[in-house]
Amino acid sequence: MDSYTNPNQEFIEVLAHRHAGAHRQALTGELIAICAEMNHLLARTKGTMAPAVWADCGDELVRCLGLYRKAWTRFAAMVDDYLHGGDTAPSPSLGPATTQAFQAAVEGARAALDVLRGEALRLGCESWAH
Repeated sequence: MDSYTNPNQEFIEVLAHRHAGAHRQALTGELIAICAEMNHLLARTKGTMAPAVWADCGDELVRCLGLYRKAWTRFAAMVDDYLHGGDTAPSPSLGPATTQAFQAAVEGARAALDVLRGEALRLGCESWAH
């Protein structure tokens, strides 16, 4: 698994940023729930799940969090720069592009969670969500 960095700081920033938008905040909430369930299942099945499945799901989570983090960093920097006197207004495509990246992160993480749930269930470990 690639290097995992706790995403909580970005989650807090998105949820607290007054220009983040309700849709991006809702997608953030979804990603928080997915991360919590995946981390729970990864912890409960470590050592019993096929190493390739465990690693692949963890890698996909890291990839999705990277998409999310990159999109948020770009969005926040451009908006904050503009709000603090920057000369360039954010591109009109910034909001939709950020939302699309958040959506892609949620969809990828959800797909990995589905695989993880199935493998965990096969091992007799149920998720709290199902």
